[in-house]
Amino acid sequence: MFADAGSDVTIHARRPEVVAEINVRHQNARYLPEAVLPDRLRVTVAPVEALAGVRHVVLSIPAQALRANLAAWARASSRTRSC
Repeated sequence: MFADAGSDVTIHARRPEVVAEINVRHQNARYLPEAVLPDRLRVTVAPVEALAGVRHVVLSIPAQALRANLAAWARASSRTRSC
């Protein structure tokens, strides 16, 4: 929705193959086989990169994966701040 409205959007994905598919082909064949994703949508496996310079964050994670994702992002954030 944000990318369709003209905003640059970066999202975080856990699997590098999903990142490559979306960034190169603008598709996510597994979950959205018929959809062509907007050119303004970019994907990264690096949570710090996904959050760099953002004004807004939308968090949409299945409840069963939330704790593990937040812990991984906190670790990544700590490594970045200590460099």
